[in-house]
Amino acid sequence: MKIQDIFESYSSKMTQIHLYQRAMKNIAKKELNELYQYEKSLEEHPDLKELAFSHDNMFFLNAKDRTHIFFGSIKSSIEDKQLVIVLHQNKQYQWLLAEAYEEFEDFLERIYAFVGFSDNNFWPLQDYGNITLNELKEKPLVWFEEQAKKKNKPLSIVSKFRESFPEIAALEIENGLKINLRLTIVLIEQLRHIIVHRGGTVSDKSEFIKKVLKKSGLYNNGKADEKYVSYINSYFGSPEFENTIVLLEIGFKTKIPLGMHVNVFSALSGYLMAYAHLVYEAVSNSHN
Repeated sequence: MKIQDIFESYSSKMTQIHLYQRAMKNIAKKELNELYQYEKSLEEHPDLKELAFSHDNMFFLNAKDRTHIFFGSIKSSIEDKQLVIVLHQNKQYQWLLAEAYEEFEDFLERIYAFVGFSDNNFWPLQDYGNITLNELKEKPLVWFEEQAKKKNKPLSIVSKFRESFPEIAALEIENGLKINLRLTIVLIEQLRHIIVHRGGTVSDKSEFIKKVLKKSGLYNNGKADEKYVSYINSYFGSPEFENTIVLLEIGFKTKIPLGMHVNVFSALSGYLMAYAHLVYEAVSNSHN
């Protein structure tokens, strides 16, 4: 295996995730357009507008005799339907971001394993566990991959790359993207945690922001720089959805109170790829 293979494999998986995101975007756009056209058609029949709603009844099968048991009903207006479509699209984007982050972690593990396999002096001794040098020389790449999975990922792996390749540490802060990549990677890690474990909504956004800044080393003397607070806040919705992670694009002409952003999902997943590329280039250059 070559280093290039690891990055190409990661890129291929991220390509598929982006295709899913584009498909979801097109589906939502089509459904919203159909509702919009229906709403316009009602302008010619204002007397029917009051009746423009739908009922969704929910049932499950009784475990004893398979009879239907009713457990809920929702009456939805056109605006309610629009909201459901947009929230569902946002939920899909959230899960795709979580998947993108997990692929990023897998990439870090694999390239860290590759470097440890190629150069046994690269890893700290504790990463090898209870093993002798002679035994280590006989271990295949897959053994290193298993050891890498035991790391406190991604922070410990990133810290080692940052220590061994100063250019990574420098570009985390000053780069052509004009963002703090160290902060952004920690932010995406924490967004993924909220998506997976809390349905994409934080219970206390101030505490969430504080945690992200502390893990990024940016919460100095109990104070947070307002530009970093605003940056983290930009990935949440406006008042009604201020604690909800929002990853949608601008472009939907609806009356829904969500703060939408331009290419948010693509930007965040792109930052993961940009960081992975920095690591890939640094490792590649050191193995030439």
